[in-house]
Amino acid sequence: MKSLDSPVETLSGIGPKRAVLLANLGITTVRDLLFHLPRDYQDRRRVTPIAEAREGETVTVEAEVVRARQVRLRGRMSLAVVTLRDSSGEMQATWFGRGFLAKAFVPGARGLFTGPVGKYKGPALKNPDYEMLSGDDEEDRLHTGRVVPIYRLTEKVTQRMLRRWAWNALNACAPELDEPLPERLRAKYKFPQVGQAIRTAHFPDEIDLAQKARARFAYEELLEIQLGVLGERAQRLHEEKGIRHMTNGPLLAAFRASLPYKLTSAQAHAVDDILSDLESPRPMLRLVQGDVGSGKTVVALHAIAAAADGAHQTAVMAPTEVLAEQHFLVLRGMLEPLGLWVELLTGSMRGAAAARRRILRGEAHVVVGTHALIQEKVEFKRLGLVIIDEQHRFGVYQRSELAAKGTNPDVLHMTATPIPRTLAITVYGGMDVTVIDEMPPGRLPVKTRRIPADKIPDLYNYIVERAHEHLQTYYVCPLVEESDKRELAAVTTHFHELSAGPFSGIRTALMHGRLDPDEKDRIMREFKQGLVDVLFSTTVIEVGVDVPNATTMVIEDAAQFGLTQLHQLRGRVGRGNVQSYCFLLGMPKTEDGARRLDIMCKTSSGFEIAEEDLKLRGPGEFYGVRQAGLSDLRAADLIRDVRLLDHARRDAQDILKRDPALAQPQHALLAQRAARFRQRIK
Repeated sequence: MKSLDSPVETLSGIGPKRAVLLANLGITTVRDLLFHLPRDYQDRRRVTPIAEAREGETVTVEAEVVRARQVRLRGRMSLAVVTLRDSSGEMQATWFGRGFLAKAFVPGARGLFTGPVGKYKGPALKNPDYEMLSGDDEEDRLHTGRVVPIYRLTEKVTQRMLRRWAWNALNACAPELDEPLPERLRAKYKFPQVGQAIRTAHFPDEIDLAQKARARFAYEELLEIQLGVLGERAQRLHEEKGIRHMTNGPLLAAFRASLPYKLTSAQAHAVDDILSDLESPRPMLRLVQGDVGSGKTVVALHAIAAAADGAHQTAVMAPTEVLAEQHFLVLRGMLEPLGLWVELLTGSMRGAAAARRRILRGEAHVVVGTHALIQEKVEFKRLGLVIIDEQHRFGVYQRSELAAKGTNPDVLHMTATPIPRTLAITVYGGMDVTVIDEMPPGRLPVKTRRIPADKIPDLYNYIVERAHEHLQTYYVCPLVEESDKRELAAVTTHFHELSAGPFSGIRTALMHGRLDPDEKDRIMREFKQGLVDVLFSTTVIEVGVDVPNATTMVIEDAAQFGLTQLHQLRGRVGRGNVQSYCFLLGMPKTEDGARRLDIMCKTSSGFEIAEEDLKLRGPGEFYGVRQAGLSDLRAADLIRDVRLLDHARRDAQDILKRDPALAQPQHALLAQRAARFRQRIK
């Protein structure tokens, strides 16, 4: 007898070799296979005769392969063209850019072809899904004449294989599934029971029934996550005793008086939230998210001053040395006039031992650094506040290691790129979240344009004109040096060619990650002082550099960058009161690349860009949330399941209010799964 936790290789037709392949999909047990839910469905109950296929429709045809050939296109592109025939006539099926597929089709073989009808020397299926039939009627009944599941695949595993294995797993073990959802919640949402739902999810009679089954499992998954996140938060607030900081002390008052401008209302609200947390006897765990240039640093400075009023040290951790050095310079300039010593600690700096001694003696009131801060030999005298910038770049373990250097210090996370609402609720639901959604007065949105190849000389002239007006330019390229393997722009090549050519009459400089820290610091200092007109760089200037006089950003091969990275680069300009521009160069080679550039030109809102980035990349790729257990969601989709997420969060709050320890029998399975999620995010 198979059980849900039996190795997947024990199912008929799999075996050890195929089990290794399935492990690439996260499938190691029969249970994993059951919950590898279809990503889509095709209604194959109606097969369309070729003669009745109409342009613009999506159809399924059952046909015989007549011939197959590969057609060479311009450049390295190719087209697979397969002639199909049924009793009503012939048509072509074409796969653009996948000419190699022609070898897969043997004349005389029969298959099912599903796709939109376009034109190629007459009606033609465009990039259709296809599945060759075996000729075994009993076997083929799983794959045709019904609503058919379409699964996420891995190498050497086909749809037919997965359908057969899922069918075998359902017959062997579906009755064993325990029901985790209380009857009250199933009735509330009219969800089917777990056994019925899992069968319907894989092999539905109707597509809308499959969607209802998927919604049930998505809700279940999101409810378990919310119970884990909210339970962890409740436990922390109940058990941990924090520091009650002064929020009316002389240093905070002096800092506020030193500000030459008035905070925006969003900044003022964020400061109020943070100071309220600092006054509380419970440790702060707050995420401040705001767009580039929204003024998060000055908000954090209020917290630092308040901590210093009680003789507590602050640790500020940044993901890169460039960003750590930038924070160090800004904080030192703002805090040293108040009599506070700001220390820098990075992995490559000289004098680290002396800096560690000052930190241990308490002479350093604020310590700014990289991962070097979490080294064992770094000890604080009285750490009371931890600030983690660009927090998504650190693992959960790294963040907790820094906090462990104090006794329940307050922790403030910051991110310069807004997080989509669904991720904020799901991943960061255990934190309090403050959004700074207002820009300082006088800031003009950066205008973004795509520049075709024939207009690049005009762009060079524009950059020179800007330089003569004492306005500066960033020129960003993806690579440091030319590469035979990647046909991308190299910053060294562009620097030498343009400096000797169109930019010969203005001042240029080159910066990239291979330079030593002192050299990078010198170049950035000269750029900030206005001694350089055009700074050629890789993405080392992505975050942390604040040069109000820089008004132009040029990005070569822009489609090679992710949306978030493009938005961060664009955020390096537009920091003064002069209209700034971001120019995107290069032709995208993929649809996603073209879409990224279009989005950049249409909006300057970081929140809109974050939502679009989530759609393009998915939660497992977005901001390192793999560490938070979201990359292996089986059913939930954080883009389309916003309403389910809201329901799950409210229901989780209600369950924890009634049963804080999840001790009631009806919550037993939910308690186990919530505990597993909590373990994954630690």
